[in-house]
Amino acid sequence: MLTPNEVVAVLRRHELWLLRRVGGKRADLTLQDLSGAALAKVRLRGAKLSGASLSMADLRGADLRECNLFSSNFTKANLQRANLARADIRGAKFHGATLCHANLDGADLRDGILMTAQKGKGATRISSDWGEVSLDNADLQGATMSGVNFGNASMVRANLNGSDLSHAKLMHAKMMKARLQGADLSGANLRGANLAGCDLSGASLKDATLTGTDLTGADLSDVDLRGIDLNDAKLDGATILLTQAHLPPSIQASLRLHAQWIDSSGRAGERATLDDADLSSIDFTGVNLSGASLRGARLTCARLVGASLVMADLCGADLCRADLTEASLDGSNLAGASMIGAVLIRARLVAAELKGPDGKSTGRYWPTNLTGARLMEANLTKADLSKAKLTDANLRDSILDGACMAQCVLEDTDLGGASTRDAILPPDPGSDGATGAVCAA
Repeated sequence: MLTPNEVVAVLRRHELWLLRRVGGKRADLTLQDLSGAALAKVRLRGAKLSGASLSMADLRGADLRECNLFSSNFTKANLQRANLARADIRGAKFHGATLCHANLDGADLRDGILMTAQKGKGATRISSDWGEVSLDNADLQGATMSGVNFGNASMVRANLNGSDLSHAKLMHAKMMKARLQGADLSGANLRGANLAGCDLSGASLKDATLTGTDLTGADLSDVDLRGIDLNDAKLDGATILLTQAHLPPSIQASLRLHAQWIDSSGRAGERATLDDADLSSIDFTGVNLSGASLRGARLTCARLVGASLVMADLCGADLCRADLTEASLDGSNLAGASMIGAVLIRARLVAAELKGPDGKSTGRYWPTNLTGARLMEANLTKADLSKAKLTDANLRDSILDGACMAQCVLEDTDLGGASTRDAILPPDPGSDGATGAVCAA
């Protein structure tokens, strides 16, 4: 191993090499032990440091661009504001390291194994216990990592708040309980990554790939989810909520006009027509969209708690995992709607009373239409579905405990595996014609 004086000499010759002066030589510190070394602001661009131990080293502001850092050990090292752009950091270990505002643009941090040749022994594997890149508990707050390759990296509980991970390759990365508040993950590939329990509030996931991504229990509040598909992601217990300010200006304007239309009983404003609109993960708590046309609209994971959707047209809409707790859907058209995993606790889906131009009752009622709707695994605890049309609807494995389904049309309705404890169900066609049966599970 090199002595401290020899290391200083290597650094001096490297400085001359960078300046292309006589006596210069590219630094080769392969496999050297530099643990605890004071290397703040050192200029090592393009140096060879594969397999080197830099644990607890002071590398603040260091220039490590394009360095070969293959399988190096940076455990608890201070790399604050260091520049590692385009460096080869495959298989490196950064457990507990500080990389606040470091630049890792275009760096390669995939897993890697360092091999060395020994006379008569062939190739020998070095640092076999490291395997993949380890950034567990590392502080990467504000770091620039656009386009970095983090495939299979481990960043458990890492601090990535405000970091730039745009277009980063994070396939199968382990990022459980990492902090990603305000991080830029736009265009990132998170296929198969594990972000369970992560705080992503205020982050951007625009155009990111989330196929097979585990977001169980993650906080996705106020996250930019434009251009992404969450259908293949694991979202159990995840908090997904965006304000209406995230909607396109044209949709925001339509919602304002609809509110005027409701408040003026149709004398001002304009009925909202939002057919095929993407309203996924938007917070519509308490909103009044009664009478609105939302045919084919995408309301996946939307929050519609206490919302009024009386006589709304939601034919073919996607309401999977939407929260419709205590929402009013009287007389709404939900034919062919997809409501898999939706929450409809204490929601109203009863027949709406039709009134004339004078506001008086006509004595006629318009039933909620759930024909062909898919309500598998939906939670309809204590929901009121009186007189609703459920022909060909699929309620397999749904929760209907305490629900009222009196006078519902259940022709060819699939209730397989549904929990109906204390539910009021319509009479069996083969029964004595009782007005409703209480069904215990």
